Amino acid sequence: MNLTFPNNNSIPAVRRPVLEVSFGSGNADDWKQAIVSLTVEIGLVPTVDVVEIQLSALDQAPVVAVDDAGSVSLGYEDSSPNLVFTGQVETVHYTIDGTTRISATNGGASLAKLRVNQSYEQQKAGDIVNDLVGRVGVGTETIQDGINFPFYVIDDRLSAYRHIAELARKSGYLAFFSPEGNLNFAPFAAGQTVQTFTYGVDILSLQLIEATPILGTVTTTGEGAAGSQGQEAWNWLVKDPSSVKRSAGNGEPQREVQDASLRSSDAVQNAADGIANSAGLMKFIGRLLVPGASAVTVASAIEIVDAPQEVLNGLCPVHRVRHRFSKREGFTTLIEFSKTDGGGFGGLGGFL
Repeated sequence: MNLTFPNNNSIPAVRRPVLEVSFGSGNADDWKQAIVSLTVEIGLVPTVDVVEIQLSALDQAPVVAVDDAGSVSLGYEDSSPNLVFTGQVETVHYTIDGTTRISATNGGASLAKLRVNQSYEQQKAGDIVNDLVGRVGVGTETIQDGINFPFYVIDDRLSAYRHIAELARKSGYLAFFSPEGNLNFAPFAAGQTVQTFTYGVDILSLQLIEATPILGTVTTTGEGAAGSQGQEAWNWLVKDPSSVKRSAGNGEPQREVQDASLRSSDAVQNAADGIANSAGLMKFIGRLLVPGASAVTVASAIEIVDAPQEVLNGLCPVHRVRHRFSKREGFTTLIEFSKTDGGGFGGLGGFL
């Protein structure tokens, strides 16, 4: 389903977009004059957040070097701009015509490069995440406990970033970076929406795809007897796996998952719930293009109202955001979101 709106359908209030960039040298006026375009892409782990900046060949254009730290804020003149990204310069691309393209990333890039071989005993998922981010000096905001693992192994076949995404899925959590550049590892916070978008007022286009379920019932089977025989029995092999076998979801298609890292009944159930919840949120996937909305962040919630088809309306968790500012096209935000059947927040713990 796709809704687009020609410019003459409504007359929006005139708002002048502003941006603040702090990488390298140059004051606010230098950046304002030199920027041709700026794009901020942010998403849930394991997406690496990135900023792309195109500078003109002006003599007063800011000078930026690799590893320069800085931030980007976006907004409008009639209100304070919102911080949308904090990180460091990853690459600088120079051209013979004098233009410069700058890419900046946050701690996600460092974690994506990190590969380790490490075992953990009697550790919670949050403890493992803290150990991994500490190896590359990444800041944290909220790191909750998650599943308790009697024994867990991380190897270098996957990056540390991928391992964090997997730990979040098993715990029914979300992992993402805040605008301040700090990692979060916690359940979805189903609080108030950060912004409401109204058909005919501030929606430029809206698409929603409904698809058949990718799975119905998921059955997860672990190993070990930590749940029934105490935590010290994590390395025992059980004759009857029913104590470490749990199901979630319903209907077809059915799927069975074996995971040796899950060595208690609680851990197995959490993992099954996470997989089922993730699949449920793939039933409705949407993309919303609006005038610049810098308050919208990953893992926040938005609301869509007054669309002519009721299925398009409702509360939606956000899993990816693209802010784009250019002198030619202005300031827009593209939001990728999911919906449950009821349009609410039930079971969002695992929508990674």
